[in-house]
Amino acid sequence: MAGIAKPWVNVTLQGPADGGDFGPLTPGTRTGGIQEALDYGNENSRDVFIHGGPGGLHEGDGNPHNIYQLEETLRVAWSQDFTVQGGNYLLSYTASSGSAIHIDSQMNCRYKFGLVSSSSPDPVVCMRPETPGPDDFVVITACVFDFSAVVSGHPRGTSILLDSSLGPIINSRIAAEETNSQGTGLHISDAAGSGQWISNNQIQVVYGNQYHGTGACVGLQLGEPGSSKIVHNSLEMSCHAPRGAHFDEASRRYVTVEDFAPKGAVGASIHAQRNKLTLSCFGKREPGCDLLFGPDSRDNTIFALSLPNGVTNRAAVPSDKVIPNWPIGFDIETPPVPARGDFLVNRTSHAVQVLIVSAGQVTEWSLGDSGSTAQGVPGNLSLVDNLSGTPPELLPPRPPQEQLVRAGLHAGQTFILEPGDRVKFVYTEAPAWRWKALRQ
Repeated sequence: MAGIAKPWVNVTLQGPADGGDFGPLTPGTRTGGIQEALDYGNENSRDVFIHGGPGGLHEGDGNPHNIYQLEETLRVAWSQDFTVQGGNYLLSYTASSGSAIHIDSQMNCRYKFGLVSSSSPDPVVCMRPETPGPDDFVVITACVFDFSAVVSGHPRGTSILLDSSLGPIINSRIAAEETNSQGTGLHISDAAGSGQWISNNQIQVVYGNQYHGTGACVGLQLGEPGSSKIVHNSLEMSCHAPRGAHFDEASRRYVTVEDFAPKGAVGASIHAQRNKLTLSCFGKREPGCDLLFGPDSRDNTIFALSLPNGVTNRAAVPSDKVIPNWPIGFDIETPPVPARGDFLVNRTSHAVQVLIVSAGQVTEWSLGDSGSTAQGVPGNLSLVDNLSGTPPELLPPRPPQEQLVRAGLHAGQTFILEPGDRVKFVYTEAPAWRWKALRQ
Protein backbone atom coordinates (compact mmCIF):
# COMPACT_ATOMS: atom_id res chain seq x y z
CA MET A 1 0.00 0.00 0.00
CA ALA A 2 1.40 3.39 -0.99
CA GLY A 3 2.66 5.55 1.83
CA ILE A 4 3.43 2.68 4.22
CA ALA A 5 7.10 2.42 5.15
CA LYS A 6 8.92 -0.90 4.70
CA PRO A 7 9.52 -2.66 8.01
CA TRP A 8 13.06 -3.72 6.99
CA VAL A 9 16.00 -2.07 5.28
CA ASN A 10 17.35 -4.81 2.98
CA VAL A 11 21.01 -5.42 2.16
CA THR A 12 21.40 -7.80 -0.78
CA LEU A 13 24.40 -9.40 -2.45
CA GLN A 14 24.00 -7.33 -5.62
CA GLY A 15 22.12 -4.43 -4.07
CA PRO A 16 20.78 -2.10 -5.16
CA ALA A 17 20.87 -3.65 -8.67
CA ASP A 18 18.91 -6.73 -7.51
CA GLY A 19 16.22 -4.77 -5.67
CA GLY A 20 17.96 -4.38 -2.31
CA ASP A 21 18.07 -1.02 -0.59
CA PHE A 22 21.83 -1.30 -0.10
CA GLY A 23 24.60 -3.67 -1.12
CA PRO A 24 28.04 -3.93 -2.73
CA LEU A 25 26.87 -1.67 -5.59
CA THR A 26 25.89 1.16 -3.24
CA PRO A 27 27.89 4.15 -4.57
CA GLY A 28 31.07 4.78 -2.62
CA THR A 29 30.59 1.93 -0.16
CA ARG A 30 33.61 0.28 1.47
CA THR A 31 31.55 -2.18 3.51
CA GLY A 32 29.36 -3.97 0.98
CA GLY A 33 26.60 -1.43 1.65
CA ILE A 34 26.16 -2.65 5.22
CA GLN A 35 27.50 0.46 6.97
CA GLU A 36 25.14 2.61 4.95
CA ALA A 37 22.23 0.32 5.84
CA LEU A 38 23.00 0.42 9.58
CA ASP A 39 23.33 4.20 9.50
CA TYR A 40 20.07 4.56 7.56
CA GLY A 41 18.26 2.20 9.91
CA ASN A 42 19.36 4.16 12.97
CA GLU A 43 18.50 7.50 11.44
CA ASN A 44 15.07 6.40 10.17
CA SER A 45 13.96 3.99 12.91
CA ARG A 46 14.08 0.90 10.69
CA ASP A 47 15.50 -2.55 11.37
CA VAL A 48 17.96 -4.12 8.92
CA PHE A 49 18.03 -7.49 7.14
CA ILE A 50 21.27 -8.69 5.51
CA HIS A 51 20.65 -11.37 2.88
CA GLY A 52 22.94 -14.38 2.58
CA GLY A 53 23.00 -17.76 0.91
CA PRO A 54 24.99 -21.00 0.74
CA GLY A 55 28.78 -20.66 0.80
CA GLY A 56 31.67 -22.80 1.94
CA LEU A 57 34.92 -24.30 0.68
CA HIS A 58 35.45 -27.46 -1.38
CA GLU A 59 38.78 -28.72 -2.70
CA GLY A 60 40.34 -25.35 -1.88
CA ASP A 61 37.84 -23.33 -3.89
CA GLY A 62 35.35 -21.06 -2.16
CA ASN A 63 31.86 -20.08 -3.18
CA PRO A 64 32.09 -16.31 -3.80
CA HIS A 65 28.36 -15.72 -4.05
CA ASN A 66 27.57 -14.96 -0.40
CA ILE A 67 30.45 -12.57 0.37
CA TYR A 68 30.35 -8.92 1.39
CA GLN A 69 33.79 -7.27 1.32
CA LEU A 70 34.76 -5.02 4.23
CA GLU A 71 37.54 -2.67 3.18
CA GLU A 72 37.26 -0.82 6.49
CA THR A 73 35.84 -1.55 9.94
CA LEU A 74 32.07 -2.00 10.08
CA ARG A 75 31.04 0.24 12.96
CA VAL A 76 27.88 -0.69 14.84
CA ALA A 77 27.04 2.68 16.37
CA TRP A 78 25.22 3.36 19.66
CA SER A 79 21.75 1.91 19.28
CA GLN A 80 18.66 1.25 21.34
CA ASP A 81 15.74 -1.06 20.44
CA PHE A 82 17.43 -1.92 17.12
CA THR A 83 17.43 -5.28 15.31
CA VAL A 84 19.73 -6.60 12.60
CA GLN A 85 18.71 -9.97 11.15
CA GLY A 86 20.06 -11.94 8.22
CA GLY A 87 21.33 -15.13 6.69
CA ASN A 88 24.70 -16.86 6.89
CA TYR A 89 26.56 -14.51 4.58
CA LEU A 90 30.33 -14.00 4.83
CA LEU A 91 31.91 -10.69 5.87
CA SER A 92 35.48 -10.67 4.53
CA TYR A 93 37.69 -7.98 6.08
CA THR A 94 40.55 -7.05 3.75
CA ALA A 95 42.43 -4.28 5.61
CA SER A 96 45.82 -5.06 7.17
CA SER A 97 44.89 -3.72 10.61
CA GLY A 98 41.81 -2.94 12.68
CA SER A 99 38.75 -5.02 13.50
CA ALA A 100 36.23 -6.29 10.97
CA ILE A 101 33.36 -5.25 13.29
CA HIS A 102 33.44 -2.82 16.19
CA ILE A 103 30.31 -2.83 18.35
CA ASP A 104 29.80 0.34 20.39
CA SER A 105 27.28 0.98 23.19
CA GLN A 106 23.98 -0.92 22.82
CA MET A 107 20.77 -1.27 24.80
CA ASN A 108 17.91 -3.72 24.17
CA CYS A 109 19.17 -4.63 20.69
CA ARG A 110 19.38 -7.90 18.74
CA TYR A 111 22.04 -8.66 16.15
CA LYS A 112 22.45 -11.67 13.87
CA PHE A 113 25.72 -11.69 11.94
CA GLY A 114 27.05 -14.36 9.57
CA LEU A 115 30.58 -15.65 9.21
CA VAL A 116 33.17 -12.90 9.80
CA SER A 117 36.77 -13.38 8.68
CA SER A 118 39.94 -11.31 8.92
CA SER A 119 43.73 -11.72 8.70
CA SER A 120 44.41 -8.54 10.68
CA PRO A 121 46.32 -8.90 13.98
CA ASP A 122 43.49 -7.03 15.73
CA PRO A 123 40.38 -8.79 17.09
CA VAL A 124 37.99 -9.76 14.30
CA VAL A 125 34.97 -8.72 16.38
CA CYS A 126 35.59 -6.08 19.04
CA MET A 127 32.74 -5.39 21.46
CA ARG A 128 33.86 -2.21 23.23
CA PRO A 129 31.31 0.41 24.39
CA GLU A 130 32.89 3.84 24.15
CA THR A 131 30.22 6.35 23.08
CA PRO A 132 27.52 7.85 25.35
CA GLY A 133 24.03 7.17 24.03
CA PRO A 134 20.64 8.86 24.41
CA ASP A 135 20.52 7.95 28.11
CA ASP A 136 24.10 9.21 28.55
CA PHE A 137 25.33 5.67 29.23
CA VAL A 138 28.47 4.10 27.82
CA VAL A 139 27.34 0.49 28.07
CA ILE A 140 26.34 -2.72 26.32
CA THR A 141 23.33 -4.08 28.20
CA ALA A 142 20.25 -6.27 27.71
CA CYS A 143 21.25 -7.26 24.18
CA VAL A 144 21.52 -10.43 22.10
CA PHE A 145 24.45 -11.04 19.72
CA ASP A 146 24.61 -14.07 17.41
CA PHE A 147 27.50 -14.97 15.08
CA SER A 148 27.67 -17.90 12.66
CA ALA A 149 31.47 -18.04 12.94
CA VAL A 150 34.29 -15.59 13.65
CA VAL A 151 37.55 -16.52 11.91
CA SER A 152 40.97 -14.98 12.50
CA GLY A 153 43.64 -15.92 9.98
CA HIS A 154 46.46 -14.11 11.80
CA PRO A 155 48.92 -16.26 13.78
CA ARG A 156 48.35 -14.12 16.89
CA GLY A 157 44.82 -13.01 16.11
CA THR A 158 41.73 -13.01 18.31
CA SER A 159 38.29 -14.02 17.11
CA ILE A 160 36.08 -12.16 19.63
CA LEU A 161 37.11 -9.53 22.20
CA LEU A 162 34.82 -8.22 24.94
CA ASP A 163 36.52 -5.05 26.19
CA SER A 164 35.10 -3.06 29.13
CA SER A 165 37.98 -0.58 29.36
CA LEU A 166 35.62 2.36 28.70
CA GLY A 167 32.18 1.01 29.64
CA PRO A 168 30.50 -2.06 31.14
CA ILE A 169 29.23 -5.08 29.23
CA ILE A 170 26.36 -6.52 31.26
CA ASN A 171 23.14 -8.53 31.21
CA SER A 172 23.52 -9.72 27.61
CA ARG A 173 23.62 -12.94 25.62
CA ILE A 174 26.49 -13.56 23.21
CA ALA A 175 26.64 -16.69 21.07
CA ALA A 176 28.89 -17.96 18.30
CA GLU A 177 28.47 -21.24 16.48
CA GLU A 178 32.26 -21.19 16.00
CA THR A 179 35.38 -19.24 16.79
CA ASN A 180 38.31 -20.15 14.56
CA SER A 181 41.66 -18.73 15.59
CA GLN A 182 45.37 -19.48 15.67
CA GLY A 183 45.78 -17.09 18.61
CA THR A 184 42.88 -16.49 21.02
CA GLY A 185 39.34 -17.68 20.43
CA LEU A 186 37.45 -15.56 22.99
CA HIS A 187 39.09 -12.85 25.11
CA ILE A 188 37.07 -11.19 27.88
CA SER A 189 38.95 -8.19 29.28
CA ASP A 190 38.36 -5.61 32.01
CA ALA A 191 41.71 -3.93 31.23
CA ALA A 192 43.43 -5.75 34.11
CA GLY A 193 40.86 -4.42 36.59
CA SER A 194 41.06 -0.77 35.51
CA GLY A 195 37.97 -0.99 33.28
CA GLN A 196 34.28 -1.42 34.02
CA TRP A 197 32.15 -4.46 34.90
CA ILE A 198 31.59 -7.45 32.67
CA SER A 199 28.84 -9.26 34.54
CA ASN A 200 25.63 -11.27 34.33
CA ASN A 201 26.20 -12.27 30.70
CA GLN A 202 25.39 -15.59 29.05
CA ILE A 203 28.15 -16.50 26.60
CA GLN A 204 28.29 -19.58 24.38
CA VAL A 205 30.83 -20.79 21.83
CA VAL A 206 29.70 -24.14 20.47
CA TYR A 207 32.90 -24.90 18.55
CA GLY A 208 36.12 -23.32 19.81
CA ASN A 209 38.16 -24.29 16.77
CA GLN A 210 41.95 -23.92 16.87
CA TYR A 211 42.86 -26.84 14.60
CA HIS A 212 44.92 -24.52 12.37
CA GLY A 213 47.09 -23.43 15.31
CA THR A 214 50.69 -24.59 15.51
CA GLY A 215 51.91 -23.17 18.82
CA ALA A 216 50.96 -21.14 21.87
CA CYS A 217 47.31 -20.15 21.72
CA VAL A 218 44.36 -19.83 24.10
CA GLY A 219 40.79 -20.97 23.50
CA LEU A 220 39.30 -18.81 26.26
CA GLN A 221 41.11 -15.91 27.94
CA LEU A 222 38.88 -14.92 30.88
CA GLY A 223 40.52 -11.76 32.18
CA GLU A 224 44.22 -11.10 32.61
CA PRO A 225 46.54 -10.56 35.60
CA GLY A 226 44.89 -7.92 37.79
CA SER A 227 41.32 -8.56 36.62
CA SER A 228 38.69 -7.91 39.29
CA LYS A 229 35.50 -6.87 37.47
CA ILE A 230 34.59 -9.95 35.43
CA VAL A 231 32.02 -11.62 37.65
CA HIS A 232 28.73 -13.57 37.66
CA ASN A 233 28.92 -14.61 34.00
CA SER A 234 27.78 -17.96 32.65
CA LEU A 235 30.02 -19.35 29.89
CA GLU A 236 29.70 -22.51 27.81
CA MET A 237 32.49 -23.38 25.41
CA SER A 238 34.37 -26.20 23.74
CA CYS A 239 38.14 -25.76 23.43
CA HIS A 240 39.75 -27.80 20.64
CA ALA A 241 43.54 -28.03 20.77
CA PRO A 242 45.74 -27.01 17.82
CA ARG A 243 46.40 -29.71 15.23
CA GLY A 244 48.55 -27.87 12.69
CA ALA A 245 45.84 -28.24 10.06
CA HIS A 246 46.90 -26.99 6.62
CA PHE A 247 45.79 -27.22 3.02
CA ASP A 248 47.52 -30.02 1.13
CA GLU A 249 47.89 -29.11 -2.56
CA ALA A 250 48.33 -32.73 -3.65
CA SER A 251 45.09 -34.00 -2.13
CA ARG A 252 43.29 -30.64 -2.43
CA ARG A 253 41.99 -30.84 1.11
CA TYR A 254 42.86 -29.80 4.64
CA VAL A 255 44.94 -32.29 6.64
CA THR A 256 46.20 -32.35 10.22
CA VAL A 257 49.58 -33.24 11.69
CA GLU A 258 49.51 -36.63 13.38
CA ASP A 259 50.32 -36.80 17.12
CA PHE A 260 50.69 -33.02 17.24
CA ALA A 261 51.19 -31.64 20.78
CA PRO A 262 51.61 -27.84 20.62
CA LYS A 263 53.92 -25.97 23.00
CA GLY A 264 52.25 -23.43 25.27
CA ALA A 265 48.68 -24.01 24.09
CA VAL A 266 46.01 -23.52 26.78
CA GLY A 267 42.34 -24.45 26.62
CA ALA A 268 41.05 -21.86 29.11
CA SER A 269 43.14 -19.31 31.01
CA ILE A 270 41.13 -17.88 33.92
CA HIS A 271 41.98 -14.77 35.92
CA ALA A 272 38.47 -13.64 36.89
CA GLN A 273 36.23 -14.35 39.88
CA ARG A 274 32.84 -15.89 40.62
CA ASN A 275 31.84 -17.10 37.18
CA LYS A 276 30.21 -20.35 36.09
CA LEU A 277 31.80 -22.18 33.18
CA THR A 278 30.88 -25.36 31.31
CA LEU A 279 33.97 -26.46 29.38
CA SER A 280 34.83 -29.37 27.13
CA CYS A 281 38.45 -29.73 26.01
CA PHE A 282 39.63 -31.88 23.10
CA GLY A 283 42.98 -32.86 21.62
CA LYS A 284 46.54 -32.95 22.91
CA ARG A 285 48.09 -30.21 25.01
CA GLU A 286 50.99 -30.22 27.43
CA PRO A 287 50.13 -31.67 30.86
CA GLY A 288 48.04 -29.31 32.97
CA CYS A 289 47.20 -27.00 30.07
CA ASP A 290 43.50 -27.67 29.45
CA LEU A 291 42.60 -25.33 32.30
CA LEU A 292 44.90 -22.77 33.90
CA PHE A 293 43.92 -20.74 36.97
CA GLY A 294 45.96 -17.53 37.23
CA PRO A 295 47.00 -15.84 40.51
CA ASP A 296 43.87 -13.62 40.62
CA SER A 297 41.39 -16.38 39.81
CA ARG A 298 38.97 -17.13 42.67
CA ASP A 299 35.57 -18.64 43.40
CA ASN A 300 34.81 -19.81 39.85
CA THR A 301 32.85 -23.02 39.31
CA ILE A 302 33.80 -25.11 36.29
CA PHE A 303 31.61 -27.97 35.08
CA ALA A 304 34.16 -30.03 33.16
CA LEU A 305 32.81 -32.30 30.44
CA SER A 306 36.32 -33.30 29.37
CA LEU A 307 39.82 -32.35 30.58
CA PRO A 308 42.17 -34.90 29.01
CA ASN A 309 45.29 -32.87 29.75
CA GLY A 310 44.46 -31.64 33.24
CA VAL A 311 44.60 -28.46 35.32
CA THR A 312 47.29 -26.06 36.56
CA ASN A 313 46.34 -24.02 39.62
CA ARG A 314 48.38 -20.86 40.30
CA ALA A 315 45.63 -19.04 42.21
CA ALA A 316 46.69 -17.14 45.32
CA VAL A 317 43.33 -18.12 46.86
CA PRO A 318 42.71 -21.60 45.37
CA SER A 319 38.93 -21.58 45.78
CA ASP A 320 38.08 -22.32 42.12
CA LYS A 321 36.09 -25.52 41.91
CA VAL A 322 36.15 -28.10 39.10
CA ILE A 323 33.17 -30.46 38.98
CA PRO A 324 34.07 -33.35 36.66
CA ASN A 325 31.63 -35.15 34.41
CA TRP A 326 33.32 -38.47 35.24
CA PRO A 327 34.36 -40.20 38.48
CA ILE A 328 37.89 -39.40 39.69
CA GLY A 329 37.52 -40.89 43.15
CA PHE A 330 40.69 -42.34 44.66
CA ASP A 331 42.64 -41.64 41.45
CA ILE A 332 43.28 -38.15 42.76
CA GLU A 333 46.76 -37.73 44.23
CA THR A 334 46.88 -38.08 48.02
CA PRO A 335 49.43 -35.65 49.46
CA PRO A 336 51.65 -36.47 52.45
CA VAL A 337 50.22 -35.62 55.88
CA PRO A 338 51.55 -32.15 56.79
CA ALA A 339 54.24 -31.68 59.38
CA ARG A 340 53.09 -31.23 62.98
CA GLY A 341 51.24 -27.90 63.35
CA ASP A 342 51.46 -26.94 59.66
CA PHE A 343 48.44 -26.28 57.47
CA LEU A 344 48.01 -28.17 54.21
CA VAL A 345 45.78 -26.49 51.59
CA ASN A 346 43.57 -28.38 49.14
CA ARG A 347 44.86 -27.05 45.81
CA THR A 348 43.38 -29.83 43.67
CA SER A 349 40.44 -27.67 42.44
CA HIS A 350 38.17 -30.56 43.47
CA ALA A 351 36.12 -31.09 46.60
CA VAL A 352 37.75 -34.06 48.33
CA GLN A 353 36.65 -36.47 51.00
CA VAL A 354 39.50 -37.26 53.38
CA LEU A 355 39.48 -40.77 54.84
CA ILE A 356 41.56 -41.38 57.96
CA VAL A 357 43.20 -44.77 57.43
CA SER A 358 45.03 -44.89 60.77
CA ALA A 359 44.59 -42.49 63.68
CA GLY A 360 48.18 -41.96 64.79
CA GLN A 361 48.60 -40.03 68.04
CA VAL A 362 46.79 -36.74 67.44
CA THR A 363 45.98 -34.38 70.32
CA GLU A 364 44.16 -31.67 68.34
CA TRP A 365 43.43 -30.72 64.75
CA SER A 366 41.98 -27.76 62.83
CA LEU A 367 39.98 -27.09 59.68
CA GLY A 368 40.25 -23.72 57.94
CA ASP A 369 38.51 -22.20 54.95
CA SER A 370 39.97 -20.11 52.14
CA GLY A 371 38.82 -16.76 53.51
CA SER A 372 37.55 -15.88 50.07
CA THR A 373 34.10 -14.45 50.89
CA ALA A 374 34.12 -10.64 51.15
CA GLN A 375 33.94 -9.21 54.65
CA GLY A 376 30.47 -8.68 56.08
CA VAL A 377 28.62 -10.01 53.05
CA PRO A 378 26.76 -13.29 53.67
CA GLY A 379 26.56 -15.52 50.64
CA ASN A 380 22.81 -15.13 50.21
CA LEU A 381 22.88 -11.34 49.81
CA SER A 382 22.71 -9.64 46.45
CA LEU A 383 25.45 -7.65 44.77
CA VAL A 384 24.64 -4.41 46.64
CA ASP A 385 22.58 -5.72 49.57
CA ASN A 386 25.18 -5.22 52.30
CA LEU A 387 24.94 -2.26 54.69
CA SER A 388 27.53 -0.13 52.91
CA GLY A 389 26.01 -0.70 49.46
CA THR A 390 29.44 -1.68 48.15
CA PRO A 391 29.53 -4.62 45.72
CA PRO A 392 31.17 -7.64 47.39
CA GLU A 393 33.84 -7.83 44.70
CA LEU A 394 35.16 -4.40 45.78
CA LEU A 395 35.42 -5.43 49.43
CA PRO A 396 38.59 -7.11 50.65
CA PRO A 397 38.41 -10.87 51.22
CA ARG A 398 37.88 -11.73 54.87
CA PRO A 399 40.71 -13.50 56.70
CA PRO A 400 40.58 -17.30 56.66
CA GLN A 401 38.48 -18.79 59.45
CA GLU A 402 39.60 -21.79 61.52
CA GLN A 403 37.80 -24.38 63.65
CA LEU A 404 39.91 -26.12 66.30
CA VAL A 405 39.01 -29.64 67.49
CA ARG A 406 40.64 -30.61 70.79
CA ALA A 407 40.46 -34.36 70.25
CA GLY A 408 42.17 -37.14 68.38
CA LEU A 409 41.19 -38.97 65.22
CA HIS A 410 39.87 -42.47 64.64
CA ALA A 411 40.31 -44.88 61.75
CA GLY A 412 37.44 -44.64 59.26
CA GLN A 413 36.74 -40.99 60.10
CA THR A 414 36.03 -38.73 57.11
CA PHE A 415 35.79 -35.02 56.49
CA ILE A 416 35.51 -32.86 53.36
CA LEU A 417 37.91 -30.23 52.07
CA GLU A 418 36.51 -27.80 49.53
CA PRO A 419 39.02 -26.19 47.15
CA GLY A 420 41.11 -23.77 49.20
CA ASP A 421 40.21 -25.36 52.55
CA ARG A 422 43.06 -26.17 54.96
CA VAL A 423 43.77 -28.78 57.60
CA LYS A 424 46.49 -29.21 60.24
CA PHE A 425 47.24 -31.74 62.99
CA VAL A 426 49.15 -31.62 66.25
CA TYR A 427 50.55 -35.10 66.91
CA THR A 428 53.33 -37.20 68.36
CA GLU A 429 52.67 -39.88 65.73
CA ALA A 430 51.35 -38.83 62.31
CA PRO A 431 48.02 -40.22 61.10
CA ALA A 432 47.62 -41.82 57.67
CA TRP A 433 44.96 -40.72 55.18
CA ARG A 434 43.58 -41.20 51.67
CA TRP A 435 41.91 -38.57 49.51
CA LYS A 436 38.91 -39.12 47.25
CA ALA A 437 37.65 -36.56 44.73
CA LEU A 438 33.91 -35.89 44.85
CA ARG A 439 31.57 -35.03 41.96
CA GLN A 440 29.89 -32.09 43.62
